[in-house]
Amino acid sequence: FFSSTPSTIPLVFGPACLKDQVAGASLEGRGMRRLPELESFGDMAETPLMRDGSEEGGRGVKTKAAHRVRTLGKLSLIGIMYFSVAGGPEGTETLVKTGGPLATFIGIIVLGVVFAVPLALMTAELSTMYPENGGFVLWAKAAFGDTAGGMAGWLQFCCSAVDTALYPGLFLTYVSQTMHADFAEEIKWAIKGGFIVMITVLNLAGIDSVGHGSSAMMFFLLAPFGVIALICATGAFTGTTVTGWPFETANLAESIPNPDWGQFVLVLIWNMGMWETASVCSGEVDDVSVQFPPALAITVVLVVLNYILPIASFVGLNGDASKYDNGFYITIIDTVGGPFWSTWLGVSQCVSASGLFTNGIVKNAWMLCGMGEQGMLPTVFASRLKWTGAPGVAIAITQLVTVGMVLYGDFEAVLAVDMLLYTASLLLEIASTIYLRHTEPDLERPYRIPCDGALLCLFFMPSVAIVFFGYAMAEFHDLLVTAIFIILGLILVEMLRRCKQHRPAWFAGDETVEHVEHHDPFAHQRKPEDEDGMYQSEDGFDRDTRMLLPNESTIRGIA
Repeated sequence: FFSSTPSTIPLVFGPACLKDQVAGASLEGRGMRRLPELESFGDMAETPLMRDGSEEGGRGVKTKAAHRVRTLGKLSLIGIMYFSVAGGPEGTETLVKTGGPLATFIGIIVLGVVFAVPLALMTAELSTMYPENGGFVLWAKAAFGDTAGGMAGWLQFCCSAVDTALYPGLFLTYVSQTMHADFAEEIKWAIKGGFIVMITVLNLAGIDSVGHGSSAMMFFLLAPFGVIALICATGAFTGTTVTGWPFETANLAESIPNPDWGQFVLVLIWNMGMWETASVCSGEVDDVSVQFPPALAITVVLVVLNYILPIASFVGLNGDASKYDNGFYITIIDTVGGPFWSTWLGVSQCVSASGLFTNGIVKNAWMLCGMGEQGMLPTVFASRLKWTGAPGVAIAITQLVTVGMVLYGDFEAVLAVDMLLYTASLLLEIASTIYLRHTEPDLERPYRIPCDGALLCLFFMPSVAIVFFGYAMAEFHDLLVTAIFIILGLILVEMLRRCKQHRPAWFAGDETVEHVEHHDPFAHQRKPEDEDGMYQSEDGFDRDTRMLLPNESTIRGIA
């Protein structure tokens, strides 16, 4: 599933083929404006296409200089993807408590197949199709226009801001459990503040530092869980591990009375979603077409094992599902193994919270940066620090919002609205994927989901069904808050549109990146406009009204 189609151009970006791939079908095939042929980027001169930034019937790229160097490699990308989706088994305690061990295992495997895999493949196709910062915002914009792209960005920003605000509190919880301490209120806020400052500095050091740091944190936090899983496997048939820990295999098949399916599904989506997050920094990835699909494939397998093996280990050690609150894994291992194991696990969970918080900042900051580069937000959002290349303004705004939300600390209440906002954006992304396949079937896709038409719709149907089940099980007040956020987003997007009309210079964008624009597939069917904006009929008479063509109105209605 993650292999490139044979018909695509060679996925090489070396000096020998730089002119052919930049000036040739690689850009044009993705629906971006084709650059004139150049001997080298150093000899680039302004052309009429670059000056007016337009080409009839296409999505655009305004380019006057070479794209900045892409440096993010596969291992760093896997680290960012891992923390975008999972970031360790932390948080899965709620699954055991609300659905029971058996339902948790079934849910992870089922969602891994029918939810995670489709979203990962969607991300692989569209990230290689639009390899620029902004990710899912560009997908929605290319399919449905600026309003849809703006709403995708708004929903994901709100979702990620809520999500990211959880991690300083989780970090404090893990520190307290590791040190067996009950800190004073002033110490708690000092720990949270220091945590926020530390992770902010890492993000300001640049995306390479974030990638390397994420990879290192991933290996560090998985080490104790891997060792514990191996030890527990030795007691699966004997009832006692090689270290003398009691292990009950029967606990894995236990159910609980009165499960909370609504909360269970939302937590499952929280643990198995967010595959498209890493696409926001696609413009920094070295050779997106080669790096993204295999990185996603590795991460899918890693995430599923990251949940199944630790949950099975801890449930076998303690089968009392009612006690599974956040941080309970540390309590279990401290009871059966002693302080050495609990300290090691506690430190790894602190690292997990650090990685999750780091990549929460990556998601929002690089999304805002990409929107600034594309002219969807004021260009100041795309400004970068001179020495590290980090989007300083975008990071600052992201952190200001995060700090403001840290004051709200109800994990379950926040999670409900968080997931409803995310799934609303997810529906828009899935619709964009299907719509672009329908309206732009011939655009080059270095990776392509191996199905079309009705099969493609059926491929995403389970994911959509899971989303609507989550909505059906949600509390009314959570749905109301979600609706308010959507309305606020529509108002904000309209305000930005009007501001762009009156101050276009503020939204000039970054001319060193490929500019993705919405392409109306029905533009060629419409009558041309005269200088007064009135449509000209074939007989030469002007008219200021136009009926929608039947096929256009039908497809727009479906969309």
